[in-house]
Amino acid sequence: MSIVEIHTRLSSTATLFIGILGLWALYLRFRTKPLDSNWLGAAVIGELLLLAQAFIGIFLYTQGLNAALPRPFLHILYGIVSIITLPAAYGYFNTLEDENVKTLAMAAACFFLWGIILRAAHVAEFIAPG
Repeated sequence: MSIVEIHTRLSSTATLFIGILGLWALYLRFRTKPLDSNWLGAAVIGELLLLAQAFIGIFLYTQGLNAALPRPFLHILYGIVSIITLPAAYGYFNTLEDENVKTLAMAAACFFLWGIILRAAHVAEFIAPG
């Protein structure tokens, strides 16, 4: 398995993981429960997954494999946004007093992140001319 395949499969894993994390936050909101330590631990695992993918992407970029991307800087921008979304959302929404609003806001942040990861994968698709 090549490093590019690992990067691609990590993207698929992150897409599923963050989508499930958002659904889990919605489930907690509808049950009127706050974000618990289980959800926060899963969010940390999701962030570590995104960081691993970013490090592999940086390695691929430094090896000159960005030439295969149609728009490498857009892909890099989406990667940077995906890294900072969860910590920034938690840092901002953690100051809210209403736990229901905090849970719903983190669900929205997860769905935003899910869209960013999907968009980054779409930008990375290379369609050969022919």
